[in-house]
Amino acid sequence: MTMTGDFMPEDGQEADLGPAYPTVFGMQLTPPVQALAIVLLGVAASFALYNFLVRPVRQQISTIQGQVNDLQSQVDQQRSSLQGLADLQAQLDTTIQQRVAIYSLLGSSSSLETLMIDINQQIQNSNAAIEDVLRADFNRIDQGQLAALGLNQAQIQQVRSAFAGDPVTQRQIYTSELIQFTPSQPVSLGEGGPPELASNLNRQTVDVSMRALFPQTLSILRNIERLEPLIVIRDLTQEIASPPGGASEEQLAGISRQLDTSFTLEVLVPAIDPATPPPPPPPPAAEGEAGADGAPPPEGAPPPEGAPPP
Repeated sequence: MTMTGDFMPEDGQEADLGPAYPTVFGMQLTPPVQALAIVLLGVAASFALYNFLVRPVRQQISTIQGQVNDLQSQVDQQRSSLQGLADLQAQLDTTIQQRVAIYSLLGSSSSLETLMIDINQQIQNSNAAIEDVLRADFNRIDQGQLAALGLNQAQIQQVRSAFAGDPVTQRQIYTSELIQFTPSQPVSLGEGGPPELASNLNRQTVDVSMRALFPQTLSILRNIERLEPLIVIRDLTQEIASPPGGASEEQLAGISRQLDTSFTLEVLVPAIDPATPPPPPPPPAAEGEAGADGAPPPEGAPPPEGAPPP
């Protein structure tokens, strides 16, 4: 039997048919599959973004940060070096000041000239004081001044009586005089001192002769020791001075006599400028470099003439 007309599905059959989803490679793209695919695409995009954009930037940042750290380390080292250099300079300045202070205890050409001028000044002051005593009235003479000059009132009266008409001889009896002050040329310290100072110090001698009363002579010697801390007085000799012209030994009996004093001053003087730093020591010889006598020659160098072959 043949039937014609529209085919109508039975009730409930249409409700069993679900929505149609696209199919890719035989897999139906249902919502869970699509969500998973989107997640995977997001992960892949994130990885690509990190790998091609973020990672190169981070590498550049890391490289630049390393360069910054290196430069900062160099700056810190230079700052430390500058601080160390400043400390070394301060130590050098302190050492030089101490060196100058120590060398100032020694003599010098200028200090010897000052010493000669000072001795002359002492002698002139002594002569002026004695001339004042010889001319002064006994009632106005200071007994303390007389004692400091090595005189007394009886001696002054004796001189005045013995040479009443000869004031020149009165002055000559007590006139002090620097007869000789002759410095020699400085010579090297040589074997007389420590070897490490042989090239830094010179020795200079001064021959001194003078005529004065004993108190004046003693005062001059003490003044020499005060002006020159490191000085040696050698070959000191003293003898009674000869009477001045117009006087005899008998007339000078009982009167304080002048002494002829001779001695030699030995002074250490600097041979260098203490304010100038010494040159640095030579660098040590490199390994294998020919050294002192008897040291082996450098490797590969020909043996000395006449030496046996190895």
